[in-house]
Amino acid sequence: MAKLLVIDDDETGARTLARLLETEGHQATCASSAGSALLHMREDDPDLVLLDLSMPKVNGFELLDALAAEPRFAHVRFAVYSGSNDDSARATAMKLGACDFIQKGMDWSETYERIKGCLKVEKSKVPPVGRITIGASSL
Repeated sequence: MAKLLVIDDDETGARTLARLLETEGHQATCASSAGSALLHMREDDPDLVLLDLSMPKVNGFELLDALAAEPRFAHVRFAVYSGSNDDSARATAMKLGACDFIQKGMDWSETYERIKGCLKVEKSKVPPVGRITIGASSL
């Protein structure tokens, strides 16, 4: 099926999500930081990246903005997978090119339906329109 990358500094949660995705027939890998995410992006060439917002050094918004703006990742879809239910966070994620904002803790069937929806979205339909500046810590 699809190749997915889960980016979350909560390694246990990331591995749990990856295992659930694998039970659905997907290939899933995990990264716990922006640096390891970039390595996985280059090596694994994922179809969809699920990323958390609350991470140290480079947060999820900064990472989403940087990855979505890279021409070599133009074919990759991005979805935020976060514990936040803040409407402004959702709006920012969508402005930066996320195809969905999936809240952690939802029922697995609903979460998976939304992930499948992201996999069906044509990448050209979710162009990043916002730009933010990554601080001193870079990818």
